[in-house]
Amino acid sequence: MAEAPTNLPGKMLNLTIPDKPELYRSYMAFLQHGGLFAPTTDTFQMGEEVLLAVNLPEFNEAKYLRTKVVWINTAATSTGQPQGIGLAFGKDEDSIAVKQSIEDILPGLLLSERTTYTL
Repeated sequence: MAEAPTNLPGKMLNLTIPDKPELYRSYMAFLQHGGLFAPTTDTFQMGEEVLLAVNLPEFNEAKYLRTKVVWINTAATSTGQPQGIGLAFGKDEDSIAVKQSIEDILPGLLLSERTTYTL
């Protein structure tokens, strides 16, 4: 099991993305370093630092990433977007590696016009 980083932020969120379609809907490629939407009913503030423990398709264990809240959807929408938060990856080595892994898992889909949880 991967070890969680030290000097942790105040909040932690676990996110398991089981397959490529869900990863496509969750990935926020429009952010500078990438990010993920995490469905949650917990309360967060814009800019808040969150430790994200993420399990992605084709990963054998959770990856721990320091992220920041950049999107808040306070309630489920009529268009199918769930309540939750968008978490921006940082520019640290672990975040860059996860961003690259996601983009390797989703080749070609990043240019799709299909809706996601954020746009």
